Amino acid sequence: MRAWNEQGDRYRLLFEFQPPLLSVRLQGQVGPEENLAVTTEYWRKIARAVTEAGAAQLLVLDEMPGEVMTDAELERFFDSLAGLGLENVQIAYVEARVDQIPRIEYAQVLAQERGYRVRTFGTEAEAMLWLRYGQV
Repeated sequence: MRAWNEQGDRYRLLFEFQPPLLSVRLQGQVGPEENLAVTTEYWRKIARAVTEAGAAQLLVLDEMPGEVMTDAELERFFDSLAGLGLENVQIAYVEARVDQIPRIEYAQVLAQERGYRVRTFGTEAEAMLWLRYGQV
């Protein structure tokens, strides 16, 4: 197993790679006015880590307290990630804030429409079951 951290002004990414799974824990706090820019920045780092590690699966553990982006921001966000390699991995996204799950599920639908193999979960245990045995 390999572990490392990356940091930005408003976030911290805690990575663990145990083939074929790359796990990343998102920590920090991002205000609504900078949500799109900062989220795009750290997802680009996640995409780079997926590629460099050669991961086939990605587990994202979102511990950030902020709100999910607006519909328009989500559209721009997914457009900015096109072609970075995330389309090639199975992605399980765990949202720590139960009140945010409906918005994250909407983001999941947008991602799936763009060809991503992604599912949203409320717990890490559910996400790990899907990564081990499930299909989109």
